[in-house]
Amino acid sequence: MNEKDIEIIRALQNEEVYLTLDPFGEIARDLGMDKSKLLEAVNDLKERGAIRRFGAAITPHKAGFTSNAMVAWEVDEDMEEAAAGIMAAHPRVSHCYLRPPFEDFPYTLYTMTHANSPEDLDEILEEMSEKTGVKKRRVLKSVKEFKKSSPVYFP
Repeated sequence: MNEKDIEIIRALQNEEVYLTLDPFGEIARDLGMDKSKLLEAVNDLKERGAIRRFGAAITPHKAGFTSNAMVAWEVDEDMEEAAAGIMAAHPRVSHCYLRPPFEDFPYTLYTMTHANSPEDLDEILEEMSEKTGVKKRRVLKSVKEFKKSSPVYFP
């Protein structure tokens, strides 16, 4: 990556930029370049794999989801990919990860699940359990959020 690529990525990772009607226009203006040239550069970075996607982060509590939990699921190794695909597709799952098991903690699939109430959360988890056949889980309910931000690669 060259300095111009890094300058563009720095501008793109600014969280405040997404709060405008024309974020790419503003970024282009801040960088002193034409918007079409910026979009060409962004597409080039995407094609090269330096940028994977653009996204917006919503604070679950502010969006009305009052029952949020990281759920650790105990999944047989031969079922991990299938179960992960089903769980990741659920509209109330924002994150889905596969991790190695630990001694005395055999869980390998993790989902961050958002619900409107404790009862709603229970229903969602039961639905995912039925769809995947995965029965064993540990529910780690969120009490307070301290940080939610995207990584900054070029400060």
